Amino acid sequence: MLQLEARRSITLAAGASGTGKTTFALRSLVADRSLACRFLFDAEGEFARRLGLTPAETTEELACSLEDGFTVFDPHRLFPGRLAAAFDWFCTWCFNVSGRLGGPKVLLVDEAWKYCSPHSIPFSMANCIQTGRKHGLGMIFATQRPNKLNEAITNEVTECVCFRLQGGNALRRVEELGADPSEVAGLAPGAFVSVNVQSGQATRGRLW
Repeated sequence: MLQLEARRSITLAAGASGTGKTTFALRSLVADRSLACRFLFDAEGEFARRLGLTPAETTEELACSLEDGFTVFDPHRLFPGRLAAAFDWFCTWCFNVSGRLGGPKVLLVDEAWKYCSPHSIPFSMANCIQTGRKHGLGMIFATQRPNKLNEAITNEVTECVCFRLQGGNALRRVEELGADPSEVAGLAPGAFVSVNVQSGQATRGRLW
């Protein structure tokens, strides 16, 4: 089910712990009523807890979750001690499901650098990033360390949402995407600046 009219949507939500990046990502998924499904790789259990949802642990539970519009995957039952393999499998599953499911979908990944390196990423994730648009699949990457993300991710980012960041490497990476590093370093908790990477237009807001 190709969706050739769909636009590429790759959002990077970057910020130090406690500044609001994960809250922003989750609120975005909840607020967007146009989404047919939201896919969340939940290795830490944080997403299910914060959303008040029961995570899917088996392939049968994953299939059933599609009806609810939220697929929160706890990988530890199917892939005990093998998070990288679990992430690779889930990306492939999301891509294939998106090809059969109409409407826009989003895959949320927390700290994606844990499952790749600066020099390589799993083919399954690259496929979601570079080809997912044809299946209506967008992505949100939430991270405290944007500088550790592979360039295959950052080169495809369409929106960079910055909460407060510290550290020269992290600030340089979001500067490459159009953010003002001095502004980002001085943001109060809950405040953010969002940059359209293509146009360079910036908007500002607060979660609290």
